[in-house]
Amino acid sequence: MAKNLTCQDKIDMQALENRHKELEKAWDDLLKEKREVDARIRTLEQQEKQFNLKWEMLIRETQKLADDKKQFERKKKFYDQVEANSREETGVTMSDNIVHGEMFFSGVSNKKDLKKRYKDLIKIYHPDSDAGDTATVAEINREYEDLKAQMN
Repeated sequence: MAKNLTCQDKIDMQALENRHKELEKAWDDLLKEKREVDARIRTLEQQEKQFNLKWEMLIRETQKLADDKKQFERKKKFYDQVEANSREETGVTMSDNIVHGEMFFSGVSNKKDLKKRYKDLIKIYHPDSDAGDTATVAEINREYEDLKAQMN
């Protein structure tokens, strides 16, 4: 009967060893899965940080765009007032929507101011903008060149 117990003990030991190996494999699989999940979590955290940075940049740039639009509207309003005042003072009228260049450069006394006013006017009246057309830009260019030659 002692032999049967030994054989039975061997079978039980072999079963325990097999079960132990299965559990170790299951443990290793769980550790591997945990590492994969941790890696996915780190990736998602990095993506979230990157998204937040992009979102903040988008908000800043949108605010800059809104500020630029406000500034553009103020400049447009100013130049519309200059145009209206110039028409009243000089009696200049627009024919065929051509704006005469003299009114745009009124009050300019030096080359630096002339150049700045010219750049601002081109930004506003360039044919690609809403308020612009080719004839007006041609008038601005003509008057700019005349005034630049006079200031030399």
